Amino acid sequence: MEQGKKKRISYKNKYVQAMHELEKKDKKLQEKEEEIASLNSKLRHLKEEVKSIDLEANKYLDHLKRLKAEYENYKKRAIKERQQIVLWSIEDFVKELLPVLDNLERAIDSSKSTQDFSSLVEGIQLVESQFKSVLKKQGLKEIKAKGMQFDPYLHEAIMRIESKDYPDNLVVEELQKGYKFKDKVLRPSMVKVNKRDDSNKSEKK
Repeated sequence: MEQGKKKRISYKNKYVQAMHELEKKDKKLQEKEEEIASLNSKLRHLKEEVKSIDLEANKYLDHLKRLKAEYENYKKRAIKERQQIVLWSIEDFVKELLPVLDNLERAIDSSKSTQDFSSLVEGIQLVESQFKSVLKKQGLKEIKAKGMQFDPYLHEAIMRIESKDYPDNLVVEELQKGYKFKDKVLRPSMVKVNKRDDSNKSEKK
């Protein structure tokens, strides 16, 4: 009898232990299921965020494409406008030259019907003066050369003399006029420059 009781108690303990282990496993399983459910929830949330981000990114991409297209159109318009402005400027300049051309043609016609050389020279001088006036109005300026100190930025020395009569490095003769357009040198003056050697300099002192 006592031996049977012991067996029953032993089975009971095993049953209790087994149930306890089962409960622990059920609890762990439940925790895992809850963790999986939480991860699924986060995954759904992340998918929604990604979808929202994709929509926003596409929206910005469309906006950038529109901006790029607008910029390209603006650039084309700007180039066309600049070209038109250049054409208008050239047109205005040509219009200002037309009276000069008229006077030059009159001078040529007059030279064919008269032997008065002085009148021809006077007409040509008038045309020259008129032509210079038009160019000056556009911003063309003559570079001063003769009697000026030689400036390599403004003058090009193509001849040189050594004379005691002039200061050293002085432009003594202008061989071809130089011009500036506004502040830019278009063509330096070709000049003759006095370059005294050391003995001449010491004698002058």
